[in-house]
Amino acid sequence: MKISAIVTCYNVEEYVAITLQSVLDCGFDDLELIVVDDCSNDGTQAIIKAIADDRQDVTIKPVFFSKNTIGGVATAANAGLDLATGDIVLFVDGDDWVIPKYTKQAVEMLWKSEADFIVCNCSEYWNHDGKYSQYPEHHLWGQVAAEWRTDRLRNTLLEMAPFPWRKIYRRSFLEEKAIRFPVGDFFFEDNPFHWETTTKADKFLFLNEITHVHRMNRTGQTIGASGTRFIKIFDHAQIMLDKLKKDDLFESYKKDYAKWLYKHILWCSRYVPPGFLNEVFERANPLLKELPAQTFWEVVSTSGYNAKDVRKIAAIFLNKRFEFLQEF
Repeated sequence: MKISAIVTCYNVEEYVAITLQSVLDCGFDDLELIVVDDCSNDGTQAIIKAIADDRQDVTIKPVFFSKNTIGGVATAANAGLDLATGDIVLFVDGDDWVIPKYTKQAVEMLWKSEADFIVCNCSEYWNHDGKYSQYPEHHLWGQVAAEWRTDRLRNTLLEMAPFPWRKIYRRSFLEEKAIRFPVGDFFFEDNPFHWETTTKADKFLFLNEITHVHRMNRTGQTIGASGTRFIKIFDHAQIMLDKLKKDDLFESYKKDYAKWLYKHILWCSRYVPPGFLNEVFERANPLLKELPAQTFWEVVSTSGYNAKDVRKIAAIFLNKRFEFLQEF
């Protein structure tokens, strides 16, 4: 069994050595460590080179882009996938780290099974104060523990955070299904990747152990940025919708898609400057109109949102811009 660990980096000189060492500490017998740097302008590349030169006992493949790419980590992650030759693929952000014991356990569980990927738990590390927290989805692991059918497990997984680095994949699955990250002038590209892997997999496993620690609140982090970039989530909503339709899966997942869309419309509305709420309305309206009316109202009625949030969603669906803006 050969492992391809893909580490994507950009200006993470303070953290990348910890990241790479955590992967090396997993003790995989056959490891291919692919480190893709998106043209960092700090000392990240020098650190990667030094570690590669020092560890001649491990296959380390540094990839240094000549210029920074648009959007998030999609281009770098895809480059890593194109270079990978392992049986198993895992992703790590250049400022995060893995827990070796449980990462190795997850890889072994996947290898011994017939599953396409395994989903693991994760923890948040807050960079400003050194504290750890559980990811807000933690309650969903209680549902996973029940003996459900694969389709119900799939519905639960679609509600979970889309992080690609908390899942470990068979490379043959990603290649056979031609799954890659969408590239464009946007962030949050893990959402379409998560949906495509989840809806196309025949079988997947869950391991309720923390394999990955996600560093939060560091300078330069995507999710920490404010402003209009949150509107880019609607690009991914469209990508996800188009793929579901292309693969003839929309009918099967229209309720799951509606839940995801409602959640992200409200999320985006909270973060964008008030002057851009009109754009939120304009981007969300055609996506909501793709839902059958019966599906829209059924999912709204069971969403658990408060009355104010329901009115926001309903106003967009009913094309009532003024009523939407009145709620802010």
